[in-house]
Amino acid sequence: MSELGILNIERRKTVNTRASRKLRKNGYIPASVSCRGKESISVAVKADELRKSLNSHGRNALFRFSLDNDNSTIGMVKEIQLSPVKGEMLHVDLQQVSLNEEIKADLSIRFKGLEALEFKKLMALPQMDEVRVKGLPQDIPDEIVIDVSNIEGVENIALADVDLPKGIVPEISLDQCVVSIVEIKRQEVSDDETEEETVAVATEEAVTAEE
Repeated sequence: MSELGILNIERRKTVNTRASRKLRKNGYIPASVSCRGKESISVAVKADELRKSLNSHGRNALFRFSLDNDNSTIGMVKEIQLSPVKGEMLHVDLQQVSLNEEIKADLSIRFKGLEALEFKKLMALPQMDEVRVKGLPQDIPDEIVIDVSNIEGVENIALADVDLPKGIVPEISLDQCVVSIVEIKRQEVSDDETEEETVAVATEEAVTAEE
């Protein structure tokens, strides 16, 4: 495991809406640190420092929480609440973890090789955006990457076909369809004598996940 980043957090003396607004105005984000079997601790973290830490180490990275000159607590960013209008961070949920206990996390799915599919007159229709998994905190990746560049025809890719990092186990059925690969067929439009691309499933094998 690579060296952990340090995330400086400060205890909040006052916990209410007015105090939270003041924190945000001063460049801080209200936060809480949760630990299994214990009451959560109300803290604050500098917004710029949090952004830089996540950009540098990753969304599911592990950090040492520096609180009261104590760097012994290891944790991760569990959830970030965003403003629905401006997308600004409103509150951050931090979670203390043990390197010996599995945790659950929702990992986003990213596809690579889409350009290669288009060259073959194929395209990918994602059936899910993220997948819930469990594993040790230090093994949790930021995302699941699926390479579709070598696919030559219409097919469905199930979760069982995806290479997951070592130690990562899906919390859903391996039969769940992750992405359908379908053909792109051209259909002439008689009105203006132009062509538009429409997506058609070439065989009955490319069914949707709901089926």
